[in-house]
Amino acid sequence: MRDRLIAVVTGAGSGVGEVVARELGRHGARVALVGRRLDKLDAAAQRIVAAGGDACALRCDVADPSQ
Repeated sequence: MRDRLIAVVTGAGSGVGEVVARELGRHGARVALVGRRLDKLDAAAQRIVAAGGDACALRCDVADPSQ
């Protein structure tokens, strides 16, 4: 089995982060979508999976060191 890239994309619930996550998924990466809004992250991850990719959503505020 070929090694697959695992990508962690912050801000992946919308905008540029979502586009980056979608493109990485389209090219075969396993994508972890990270951001503050779990509802948006879940929706973006579902779109990647529906297109045949592998993705999961994780709520985290990268500006908060306690997380």
